[in-house]
Amino acid sequence: MPLVTRYIVFYAALLYCLPAFAQQQAIQFDDPYFNTPMLKAGQNPKTTFTNLIFLKAVPNKSTVFIGEALLVEYKLYRAVNTEPSPGRQPAFSGCGVVELPPVVDIASETINGRLYHVVLLRRVQLTPLREGPLLLDSASVKNEVQFVTANNPGVEQTVDIEAVSKPVTINVNPLPEKGKPADFTGVVGNFTVAIKADSNTVPVGENSHLTITVSGTGDIASVIAPEIKWPANTEHFEPATTQHLVHDDYPSGGNKTFEIPFIASKKGSAIIPPVYITFFNPQTQQYDSVHTNSLPIQFTQPQRATMHEIIEEDITNRKYLWIVPALALTVAFILIITGKAQRSEKTKQQQAAKELKEPLPLVLPPLEKTDFTKDLAALADIESDHAFYSQAKALLTQALRQKLDSFAFYEADILQALQDKSHDALLVETAQRIYKMCNQNLYSPLAGAEQRATLQHALAEVIKQLEL
Repeated sequence: MPLVTRYIVFYAALLYCLPAFAQQQAIQFDDPYFNTPMLKAGQNPKTTFTNLIFLKAVPNKSTVFIGEALLVEYKLYRAVNTEPSPGRQPAFSGCGVVELPPVVDIASETINGRLYHVVLLRRVQLTPLREGPLLLDSASVKNEVQFVTANNPGVEQTVDIEAVSKPVTINVNPLPEKGKPADFTGVVGNFTVAIKADSNTVPVGENSHLTITVSGTGDIASVIAPEIKWPANTEHFEPATTQHLVHDDYPSGGNKTFEIPFIASKKGSAIIPPVYITFFNPQTQQYDSVHTNSLPIQFTQPQRATMHEIIEEDITNRKYLWIVPALALTVAFILIITGKAQRSEKTKQQQAAKELKEPLPLVLPPLEKTDFTKDLAALADIESDHAFYSQAKALLTQALRQKLDSFAFYEADILQALQDKSHDALLVETAQRIYKMCNQNLYSPLAGAEQRATLQHALAEVIKQLEL
């Protein structure tokens, strides 16, 4: 923590604690703390007051493990009233440091028959990073003491007294080898883990997310994404990690979340096995492991399947082969009925147009025209990868729909229409590849400038071939 911030913490403690302290003890008029001290003739002010003021570093433990949080409090003891101000701040080396907020901790202690008023000036949480002795360096607080002398009681004088804490050594032990699990990653603390999916029912081919949340006290920042045994026919991508740290009190903690995109290629029931988190618990001085419950997920048929997908799925089982001719007859019947209806409708429209001497009306509104040259150039200015691939995918979809004069919405339908009308295998393959690159990179943080340039070039070639 910067020195200026430490001073602010120090002064905040003083301003917060001292008024309440004075109010609490105001009735004790016989306490020398609340009276201006009077020195006898020949008494040395520095020698006299140095024994009445001291600073003490108070750790809550003398021995810890590597990675175990340690609380250190700096307390100012005074048997005489002073005006304190910050002095030298201690240097903590070989450990992580977290400043904890000041609290009202006003007390009194009797030491060697003398009453001292105690105020808590600073609280820090230290996390040792290596084994061996951890030295808590000395700190100091400057104190201005007002006093009078017996031979001149009407004139107040001041003297500066610096209270210096003694260095304290903490023993840091290595983590025990006995009972150390093979999957232990060095995390120390006490944690729980939870798992959930966006939905327990996911259509095949649609993206979903698995969210794992680790919560507790300890070194939450060092927790890494746990291993997941993914079911067959699923593909997952790099997780997005977020963490929320809480430093309101000792021991500090918080939570860390891993959001993992995944997609399935085949319908059916699947189970994500329990997810484990292993850590060393300094309270029990043992290695612990917590886990989630298993998570069942049902991968369902895509929300809208093409005719080709339906036939392909059905003919994989011989006992259902009778459906194919039945389906063909049904389709033929629908086409005949539809053709008759369309011819009838067309005849009516022609008759009406003839009578009104007006052109035939459009059955559907025209597709919105797009300036593809301008939109292709604008792709290069998009900084966010997610926005880039979203826009590229939308641009390809608009180009195909405009070329095919189609109102199809799903990628599979658009690609099928392109294959039926263009008979250009290379063009269809390129469009499929662009869609795949967009879908993958929308959920992958590994996309780079080269991949973006490659996709933009391929998209430009497709739009050129479509003569748009």
